[in-house]
Amino acid sequence: MLKLFNRNTLVQVLVIIAATLLLWGRSLIHPPAMADGSAVLYHLLYLGLSSLPRLAVILALILILLEGLWLNLLLANIGLVSQNSLLPTLLYLIIISAPATTLSPVIFVCGISIAVTHQLMLRTTLLTISTDKICSATALISLASMFYFPALALLISYLLIVVNYRLYSWRDWAALILGLAAPYIFLLTILYLSGNLAPWWSGSYYTPVTPTPLSGTAKILSIGSNIFLLLLFLVSLISLWSHLSEHPVVWQKNTTTLLLLTLGSIAIIAIDSRFPVDMRLFALPFTLCSFHLFMPEKAFHSFNRRNRRTWLLDILLILTLIAAILC
Repeated sequence: MLKLFNRNTLVQVLVIIAATLLLWGRSLIHPPAMADGSAVLYHLLYLGLSSLPRLAVILALILILLEGLWLNLLLANIGLVSQNSLLPTLLYLIIISAPATTLSPVIFVCGISIAVTHQLMLRTTLLTISTDKICSATALISLASMFYFPALALLISYLLIVVNYRLYSWRDWAALILGLAAPYIFLLTILYLSGNLAPWWSGSYYTPVTPTPLSGTAKILSIGSNIFLLLLFLVSLISLWSHLSEHPVVWQKNTTTLLLLTLGSIAIIAIDSRFPVDMRLFALPFTLCSFHLFMPEKAFHSFNRRNRRTWLLDILLILTLIAAILC
């Protein structure tokens, strides 16, 4: 099956549509209720869509597919994945749909994380980024926290990216602070002018979203599937990291920037303190790492070894899809 993701675009699209129906079919037929959140922008969406559960599911699905295509194009344009493959879109769809049933704050955080990554990617031999991109990236992180407050922990990843790009000047730090503050200055101004500043301030605390409890066989399958996806991510992450030095410097820098998002995601999970792990928070690094696991650059000269490896990877991809359905 993986051979199709290097050859026929139409077949790739059909596979993605089939995977979408498998992952989201139940929610489209029996749409679940949205969970409320205390973050201001997501709460506004909840107020407008909570009475329209099927519309919320459809919007979530559209957002995920658009985000997957955007991430696919971004990675292809900077040379981190194949130009003619839609496998990153499929992998993004699988991992972000693993525990998903309807519109949720994490879907918006993942989309904004793609925008942050777009700002931080290198496209020339200059191994740093401009001040305006620093401001844009941190402003987007601040915006993500308005959908899901723990997303501010992505700032940990950004501070490590500062080291990776050597962004130590006072202009870089000023851009960071201004970017983080700008969305909240705009929000506070709107709330003040509308007379809603005091009510918002008194209710502006983070309340974790409690996942729907499972029991019996469903709980065992969900936990087992979650562990499988987590192990797949760890194996693919270690594999990609161990081969990082084999690539050009710009490729290494861009890949490192994406992989550093993992640490911010771990910090978010630590804030929520829940198990099974919400794999959606690892959507971007998972997509890149698993792509290189399923599409390895090393080729075997022996036909039998190559054929056996292809079958094993096909089975692994099918198991990944099944695990996402069972989460």
